[in-house]
Amino acid sequence: MDTPVVGWNVFHGARITDVEVSAEAVSKAKGPNQLLAGVGYSMGAIIISNYVARSGSGCHLDAAMAISGKQQKQLFVNCCHITFLTLLRGMKYTIFFSIYFVGGLDLREMLKSTRSARLWQPMLAQTLRDEFIITKFDNRFRHRLSKEEYLKLMRSYSVSEIDKYAIVAYNGFDDLVHYYSSMSVMGDIELLESTNSSLAPDLNAGRIANVSIPLCILHALDDPLTVWRTVGNPEIVVNTGSGFIMMVLTKSGGHVGWPLGLNPRSHGWKFMNDAASSFANSVDEAKNGETR
Repeated sequence: MDTPVVGWNVFHGARITDVEVSAEAVSKAKGPNQLLAGVGYSMGAIIISNYVARSGSGCHLDAAMAISGKQQKQLFVNCCHITFLTLLRGMKYTIFFSIYFVGGLDLREMLKSTRSARLWQPMLAQTLRDEFIITKFDNRFRHRLSKEEYLKLMRSYSVSEIDKYAIVAYNGFDDLVHYYSSMSVMGDIELLESTNSSLAPDLNAGRIANVSIPLCILHALDDPLTVWRTVGNPEIVVNTGSGFIMMVLTKSGGHVGWPLGLNPRSHGWKFMNDAASSFANSVDEAKNGETR
């Protein structure tokens, strides 16, 4: 979270090069019997799924899991987390690689989510503006944005507005649709208003069809930040490309939450972390079964 940023390339959710370089470095260090799985939480889920799709057969991971990929591609200064989990026969060790912010498969759907913008984003927008932009990169934004853009940024009421007046303007995106499309796995597919599956676009024509490793999407349908529509049509998505994509959709769980029992605090984030661990172990067992 406090890693110094050298130069002008501050964070934005469509950049996958940080993950690529990190995954490549860890991949080179693993042994022949090890499996490297990437687990992304919230914004990290958006980034890791985008990386897996865009890298295709050149992906440095053996498996990946996206948890609560959120709309707000924007940047929750504490919510973007990516973990590289390496499995060795009889031994595990974890390497943590953090970013900040939050993830779905098609973030353009968030532009139509008035509930999120009205109810949740205002609270997050203030933290994002104060802790990410002003505290860390204020000089950079003041230098690159016009006075009008900076004033609109300071008056932004939602995360989407901050994306528009800060991230889009700072990084040279055409508009919010361009930015959200660039960070979304299905961002290069025509976005249709109809829910009729017979009219659904051919996902095999987009980058999501390039996924070449097991990719699991874990999402709660009641997620208040990333609406369920961002995961697309599950039946179509899981049959895209070579069939490496799978989904686990729960009725409840919130955003990176899934509380358990009468005292959720005592269980922490057990549900989603156990799900990630079980998925990685299952892929590892399947791969080793193939090599026997």
